[in-house]
Amino acid sequence: MDLILDTSDVKFQVSGEFEPRLDKDGVQRRDKSGGTNLPLYAVKLVAWFDADAETILVTVAIADPPKVSQGQYVTVERLQAMPWVQNGNSRVAFRAKSVVPMSGSGSGSKSA
Repeated sequence: MDLILDTSDVKFQVSGEFEPRLDKDGVQRRDKSGGTNLPLYAVKLVAWFDADAETILVTVAIADPPKVSQGQYVTVERLQAMPWVQNGNSRVAFRAKSVVPMSGSGSGSKSA
């Protein structure tokens, strides 16, 4: 089941750079479930909504992630929540089709 989130009222800011998602052997994971076989990268985002914020780690399948800097606003396309449980602990993983810098946003973003 795909749980696609409505992000129309959410602003996203980058907390750090894209980092490769590695398996337990240190090899970069690839997008097998999406069928693209592209390398997987993760980026930490601050999601601002209703005068509150939450930090989430979002995974993206992409050949070459964009250069981003802390505090830069980004657009997130097709944000998906994937709940899972391990050892009785509930967690949520996030995945997106794309995370790209907003162009010309004058709201505190740093230009690269």
